[in-house]
Amino acid sequence: WGRHWLDVARFGEDDFTGTQPRPYPNAWRYRDWVIQQFNRDLPYDVFVKAQIAGDLLKDSSLIGGLGLFGLGPWYYGITQPPQARADERHDRVDMVTRGFLGLTAACARCHDHKYDPIPQTDYYALAGVFASSAYKEFPLASSGDVALYDAGQKRVKGLEKEIEQFLTAQREQLALIYARQAAVFLSDVPGLDAEIAAKLAAYLKKPEEDHPFLKDWQASKSALAARAFQETLLDVIEKKRVMDEENRQAVIRGTNPFAKRRKVILPFNYDSEADFNPGSDVVTQSLDRERYQLWQKFIGQKNAVFRLEGEAVESRLTGEFKRHLLGLRAELAEARKALPPAYGYFHGMGEHEEPIDLPLNQRGNPLDLGEVVPRRFLSCLEPVSLRAGSGRLELASAIVASPMAARVMANRIWAWLFGAGIVRTPSNFGLMGDRPGNRELLEYLAARFVAGRFSVKALIREIVLSETYLASSLASAEGMRADPDNRLFWRANRKRLDAEAIRDSILFASGELSLQLGGESADLADLRRTVYVRVGRYQQNETLALFDFPSTSIHVEQRGVTNVPLQKLFFLNSAFLRLRAEALAARLECMAVSERERVIAAYGLLLQRAPSEREFAAASSFLAAADWAQYAQVLLSSNEFLYVD
Repeated sequence: WGRHWLDVARFGEDDFTGTQPRPYPNAWRYRDWVIQQFNRDLPYDVFVKAQIAGDLLKDSSLIGGLGLFGLGPWYYGITQPPQARADERHDRVDMVTRGFLGLTAACARCHDHKYDPIPQTDYYALAGVFASSAYKEFPLASSGDVALYDAGQKRVKGLEKEIEQFLTAQREQLALIYARQAAVFLSDVPGLDAEIAAKLAAYLKKPEEDHPFLKDWQASKSALAARAFQETLLDVIEKKRVMDEENRQAVIRGTNPFAKRRKVILPFNYDSEADFNPGSDVVTQSLDRERYQLWQKFIGQKNAVFRLEGEAVESRLTGEFKRHLLGLRAELAEARKALPPAYGYFHGMGEHEEPIDLPLNQRGNPLDLGEVVPRRFLSCLEPVSLRAGSGRLELASAIVASPMAARVMANRIWAWLFGAGIVRTPSNFGLMGDRPGNRELLEYLAARFVAGRFSVKALIREIVLSETYLASSLASAEGMRADPDNRLFWRANRKRLDAEAIRDSILFASGELSLQLGGESADLADLRRTVYVRVGRYQQNETLALFDFPSTSIHVEQRGVTNVPLQKLFFLNSAFLRLRAEALAARLECMAVSERERVIAAYGLLLQRAPSEREFAAASSFLAAADWAQYAQVLLSSNEFLYVD
């Protein structure tokens, strides 16, 4: 049930920062928090409030719910900051309105909603709540432990930066030294640095390289031409140095138009304005193309002729320079050794120090601003003002007070049990969504949910004890004539197990499933339940995706179910299934001695029934030419094992 909600909450454990994926080290704590709340039957109204404004409630155990927004998605440097921040707010508005209210308010980002009574001003009224909120981490340690660790981390990072700067300076100085000997290297005088001489020789032999500043030397091979090239190279290096410094000063002088924007800090201490391509909007100087290419190929790029890296730089350091580097490294090793263990924390959200109302973005463009829209709840429900701080707690209270919240969650619970909701678009109760197949049933369930103080377990219990839930999936001619789409649930919907339930059931049958609860996420080699497998936004787990595990980048109202050949090929060929089949065969061997008894045990364990005489005969025939592991693999691959009737 926790995993059901994590689909809705678009739970992911990393984001793409623009250059590489970055994992969120404590993302699993939100997943565990969600599972714990379903286990303890936290009332749904409190569950909602905890995820929107847990930091503003009195119960500290609810802080973990803030991972709903603290874990993003965050868009870092994938586009200009105003656009990235607007896209993040869009995600939050979409999650709140579709996830909790079954309304597609995010459609009103660029214009009034085309079908539902949601004007564009409503969208920016809600977006202002999230513009007035800030990413925040909530440590699971004392303030003293946090301060001690942070101080140690600061020292480690400071020393790492000092070492990096020192080696960079030495690398650049060495490159300049070699550049001042360019004419001598071109003359191929014995005794020069052999590594640099070899790199220059290799560069000159490349037929694809254009050498516009070496043409005179290549034509004459004279010392005068070599000297002229050296002077040109040194002149380019000096001009590049001067330009870089002038460009740096231009940025410092504050010509950046984003500098006056509110400070927004994302996970990993990413500064929305300062860390996005700093200086990209400042008019800067640059070398002409040919001189820039000369600088790049001899000095700038990683494999440049006169540029050394890593050990090649260090091996050329002597005396005080070498001792200084060794001293810094010893100090760094000591600082790392003394560093206290990292403390855990919840990724969450808190109040921004500058709450604001957002201006309406004309046609959704965050750089084309219109009227300022005060923060408030949706006008089609109850347009209460959201003015206390960011307005998150008032927003959460308005959501749970709306009858829509109970209807939407009651419908989700029904859909998770039956494979289809009473409203078959669980996150869209609007005009373009599905109409309830049985409106009275939906209203009854919502009313029972509220009357039961939003107890999810009580509503599940009432549903699963009903005759409707106990019905078979077998069809009848009368039923098919009256209700072919089964909108009234006169029969059960045959359901294939979800990706996680398939893997868990296989491990349970083989006797290998670990019942350990919670803890850090791991890969599929971990034998805990599949809910504990690491899930990323940057790259999906291929095995889970094969069985329709959804994207973790967006809110998912219900999973798709596909039936493709690759799924059966997985059961035929995967090493995972072969190992589980061998374990199941060993388990059957311990359970029974005779072939007939083992077949009975296998059917009871995997299919919860006794085999027929025909199935006994098929098993006996198969086992005459195959081993028990292969027989176990066949049963684990069967549709009866993978589907719920």
